[in-house]
This record gives sequence, C-alpha cells and structure tokens, in this order.
Amino acid sequence: MSAAREAVLAARYVALTTFRRDGTPVVTPVWAGVEAGTLYLFSNPTAGKVKRIRNNGRVTLAPCTATGSITGAAIEGSARLMDPAEMPTVWRLLVGRYGIQARLFVGYDRLRRLLRRPGAAGIEVRLSV
Repeated sequence: MSAAREAVLAARYVALTTFRRDGTPVVTPVWAGVEAGTLYLFSNPTAGKVKRIRNNGRVTLAPCTATGSITGAAIEGSARLMDPAEMPTVWRLLVGRYGIQARLFVGYDRLRRLLRRPGAAGIEVRLSV
C-alpha cells in the first residue's frame, strides 16, 4: 500500500476534490469512515459535491485539517452515490471513528426522515492507488 493511500485512510479529515462540468476542481474537507480500504462519506443531498459526483464520479482525496488545509499527497478515486438503504453502514463507520459528534448527525438524519424530508446522501469512494 502506498504512503499516500495510507495517509488518506488514516486522516481524521480528508479533502475531497470533485469536478465541475468544465473541469474546475472544488475542494471540500469531509469526515470519512473507512472499511476494507474504501471511504464512506455523508453529505446534504442538495450539496454541490453530490451534484458533481452524480455528473462525474472522478474525485481526488488528500489528508487535510478541519479547515481544509492539505497536509499530504492527493490520490485519485472514484465515487458513487449510495442507496439510502446503505446509510446504516456509513453511520456505523462514522460513529465508530468520530463518536458523539457523528451521533448528532445520525439523530438529525433520523429526524429529517421522520418528517419525510430527504435524509443524508451516502458517498462511497474507492481509491485508485
């Protein structure tokens, strides 16, 4: 396993770069749960990154700080939007890694779904390296 890949998988925050239709990169710091070398993220379903992933699954990831300052090398990956039925996997991994902070998002997501509003979007990212 490459050092860049290990750094991304171990990072507390990951800079997710998605690409607009014209190729312009957009960097967003995100939390990531990890299982078997695959990253699992969540987002508001109306967020720009969800729209960009729907149009183009090519992404890059790099370790970063909570404010998005890149701290290591970026690597390529491919992202897909997950089915809402797969969200328990995302929440399990995020709660395991981020604890009570992630539990707050789980509760908020459940409340939104009870109110028949769109819940969080799950994103699965497979690393190329």
